Order: sequence, then structure tokens, then C-alpha cells
Amino acid sequence: MSDVIVSEALIEIRNKINDRDEVGLSNEELLAYFNEAIEFISQYLAAANTPVLLHDTTITTATATLPDNFIKLAGIFPVKITGNTIALLDTPPQTIRYYAGFGRADMNEEVPLVNEALVRVAIRLAAIYANNQQALDVTQDKSLLNDLQNAIMAAVGVAQGG
Repeated sequence: MSDVIVSEALIEIRNKINDRDEVGLSNEELLAYFNEAIEFISQYLAAANTPVLLHDTTITTATATLPDNFIKLAGIFPVKITGNTIALLDTPPQTIRYYAGFGRADMNEEVPLVNEALVRVAIRLAAIYANNQQALDVTQDKSLLNDLQNAIMAAVGVAQGG
């Protein structure tokens, strides 16, 4: 986990969107954008199969509920997934490996990202979400998205090909 507290991150987002007096967006709205940014980072890293999100769990019954932070399996396992239920096709117990999201941020807790570089990316992305809340011209979004994707991969030490 990072050492950054969520409330500190929200102050940085406010500074980036020039809402230092807290008149444009509530803390709840900013927190929602910040959590959306964390979810984007989790989904992007899982899609890129980065090991920073890998977790193992042992399923001890024929059917079980997937972990709350489950994104996708990391490999081929004798299981069937329906909704948020996993059914073993072999005799339990069975250990599976999966990609797990970082989880949701709460106001007075540490940001649930693995390092400060990812926190910086989440702050930047949340500020973009906040600034774009009423913007209709999103022509720069593709360029910003490419920059953010490169920053995410750099934050976890994965080189991007050109």
C-alpha cells in the first residue's frame, strides 16, 4: 500500500481542478471519481496481465463466491464461473490464481494502490474525470488516455513498446 491518505489525494485533485474552496464538487463526488480512476487502473493492469495484481485462493467447496476484488482468472483452471459464483469441475480443494483489483478508497484510509507512482496516476485521472464532467469536447481524451496508460505501466515497472 502507498503511504498517501485518501483525503490528501482529494486535496491534490482539488488543486488540479482549481476547486480549492470546495465550491465545485463535494468530497463525495471527488471520491467517486478517485475510485473510478482506481478501478480503471485495476482493469488496465489486469488486461495487461501484470503480476502486481496476482492473488491465489483455495476453494474448499464445490461452489463458492468469487472474492470481491476478482477481475479475471490468471491461467486455465478446471472451473466454471457464472456471475460471482465459481464452481469447481474437479474435486475440492483447488487453488486458483486470479487478478484482483485494488479495492475502493475510503476518506481517512491509505490509498489502496501499491506505490506512489500509481497514486499520482489515479490523482491525475480523477482530475481529468472531474474536469470532463460537463465537457462535450473530448478530442484530447485519446492522447491523455495513451499518456495515462504509459504512466500506469511505468509505475509498475513494465516497459511499453512503441
